[in-house]
Amino acid sequence: MSDSEQPNDTHLDTSRNHPEEECDSSLPTGTVERILSDQQRRVLCEYLSNNGIASVDELIDLLADEGCSDETALIRLHHIHLPMLEDCGILAYEARSETVRYWGHEEVERRMDLCRTISSALDEGKSSPKTRT
Repeated sequence: MSDSEQPNDTHLDTSRNHPEEECDSSLPTGTVERILSDQQRRVLCEYLSNNGIASVDELIDLLADEGCSDETALIRLHHIHLPMLEDCGILAYEARSETVRYWGHEEVERRMDLCRTISSALDEGKSSPKTRT
């Protein structure tokens, strides 16, 4: 397969409409995993699920806190994260006002809850001393 034939990870094969028009909320197999496989997208989804609406500047600051420059955060938002999440119907990006509105998705939310539970359990395991019998 040549480079031009390589699948593009930023555009998912979805057939979803705007969430208000959506009848079937299922996503194609592997889409939720692909969304949540990236740490920055998990952070974005978590932030947006808690806040509902955010400016692009807020999201840039959020990603910069995750260890990338503002410029890199802006590029990744505009060219990777926002298009992918919008294609899946999880959010809507209004370019004119540079505002992102989170629509959410039941399966993505469920998996984020599972990730939080596992992360908390792992953190508790690290902080509690191990006892041997």
